[in-house]
Amino acid sequence: MVWNPGQALFGGRYIIERKLGEGGIGITYLAKNERNELRVIKTLREDILNHDTWKPHQTKLKQDFRDEAVRLAVCRHPHIVQIENIFDEGNLPCMVIEYIEGEDLGNRLQRMGVLSEVEALLYMRQIGDALKVIHSKGLLHRDIKPRNIMIRAGKSEAVLIDFGIAREFIPNIIQRHTVYRTPGFAPPEQYELEAPRGEYIDVYALAATLYSLVTGVTPRSAEDRRRGSIPLEPPKSLNPNISDEVNQAIMRGMNLQSHLRPQSVQEWLDLLDDVKLSETPPTQVLTPHASSPTNHSPPHKPQRPTAPAPVATFQRWQCVRTLRGHSSMVVAVAISSDGRAIASGSNDNTIKLWRLETGKLLRTLGGWFSGHSSIVHTVAFSPDGQLLASGSWDETIKLWQVSRGKEIRTLTSDGNWINSVAFSPILPNLFYQQQKAYMRGWMLASGSADSTIKLWQVNTGIEINTFTGHLDSVWSVAFSPDGQLLASGSADSTIKLWQVNTGKEIHSLIGHSFFVKSVTFSPDGRLLASGSDDSTIKLWQVSTGEEIRSFTGHSDAVCSVAFSPNAQFLASGSWDKTIKIWQISTGTELCTLHGHSNYVRSVAFSPDGQTIVSGSDDDTIKIWRRQP
Repeated sequence: MVWNPGQALFGGRYIIERKLGEGGIGITYLAKNERNELRVIKTLREDILNHDTWKPHQTKLKQDFRDEAVRLAVCRHPHIVQIENIFDEGNLPCMVIEYIEGEDLGNRLQRMGVLSEVEALLYMRQIGDALKVIHSKGLLHRDIKPRNIMIRAGKSEAVLIDFGIAREFIPNIIQRHTVYRTPGFAPPEQYELEAPRGEYIDVYALAATLYSLVTGVTPRSAEDRRRGSIPLEPPKSLNPNISDEVNQAIMRGMNLQSHLRPQSVQEWLDLLDDVKLSETPPTQVLTPHASSPTNHSPPHKPQRPTAPAPVATFQRWQCVRTLRGHSSMVVAVAISSDGRAIASGSNDNTIKLWRLETGKLLRTLGGWFSGHSSIVHTVAFSPDGQLLASGSWDETIKLWQVSRGKEIRTLTSDGNWINSVAFSPILPNLFYQQQKAYMRGWMLASGSADSTIKLWQVNTGIEINTFTGHLDSVWSVAFSPDGQLLASGSADSTIKLWQVNTGKEIHSLIGHSFFVKSVTFSPDGRLLASGSDDSTIKLWQVSTGEEIRSFTGHSDAVCSVAFSPNAQFLASGSWDKTIKIWQISTGTELCTLHGHSNYVRSVAFSPDGQTIVSGSDDDTIKIWRRQP
């Protein structure tokens, strides 16, 4: 079956424009989402799934496809193709990817014959930075080559695509990986079913790609070199204009002996540091290259603003403790209302409880026989500190008894990732029209990938209400201090304010130009702060929905914002690996906290305002104390 133009997918969220292309088992389509933005939808060919040869392997093919989507989803970087959605249409798994308007490096090389050294190095450094993120997630790309690198139209920006054969790895441990390679770009260990794995596999392919870009020649395959003892022709012999440093870096990166190559991408990039780049890379002015099934890019995504010049530092904060215990990125942190405990949620599928004062690990929630089966994306303490809620991409919310670490209830979200949870700040006793009954006890709000917000009765697990209105995933939810309002931030770039007891939408706040990842009310409930992938923080007047001010200074997505208890300051955590402290009344950046080595996903103030806790993709939690 081939989807025809005009066909609606995923409940009408995507409309097919045309087929882009198909490969051995996959097929790609150009589509538009509800905001009329171009996207690429990738799925499996139904004729292949139903072929007698592949029919016994249908389940594995579908699972491998979903695994590719998940691997791509956790690798967020400006030079990695971004995934927007994952869903099933009938019996076919689908992934929605940004549409990149431009051409791949294979086509560019074919058109140009050879690239200048300066242009080639620009792209290699960009893709190298992307690979460092991929490797930090425990993944190897395994298929780096010019055809898998897109150049955005009108920009000198390279984007790494096609994660179809990416695999997890444990450095230098012998692992079994599918034998798949592109001759000329794959190292000899990729020809073996079982071999030690490491970053040096992608280093070889990156060096081979640079070889091809500066010479216009595909390098001799590793297998031919190894079996025939034929040496690799140095790129400088094919192009005398190549610098000695680049020639040496390529030859070292393509050494047949893996232990003689640079062992990490950063180590290989360091070999290029001394190359003098006197040229200015050309600005690409290209027409869309629609014949490639991997052309994809969101035209709406803004360029990252550059950070302003440093301002005077009016506050001093110091990292007093780094907590290690999670085996993967820390996505969420929360502090109990009494200021004694920290909760953290991680990509290792667990929640950990820590003593704030000492950093001591109190207990781990979830394990082999209980807990979540996927990334824990959000955690929240109840106002009395007795309960903890955790939301996961396993499509469940779990409620835990903090004192014993016991799971007391699981709430199921009907097949949708849970991105955010928040407890009502007071014990409500309100009439709910949907149930035609009074409800008493803590309420929990959850935001999920199906674009809805749900209200739950904690002591019964009953779903009270569902708020609809967003057009894309809800990334963050927050109650006002009096419990009367709920704020939600979404991937549709808007924030909505809802009346809790009726579910009525009061305001839709428009101003961000990309995903809204975090929303939070000021302690007096008059202000709302929002953090976005457009790298800004915005301050809003709750009563009118009016934007008061925009805070600029981060150079990448802002994932988390938190008010200080006295409402004078705001903390923000960003993919630029920093935390910034802002003065709310003026919008002044007071200081920047450096220390994390990867994205900062979550920040929280302690009740006394003297401590900030942060969680990061570097697998750690840091505790920061304000200095006198």
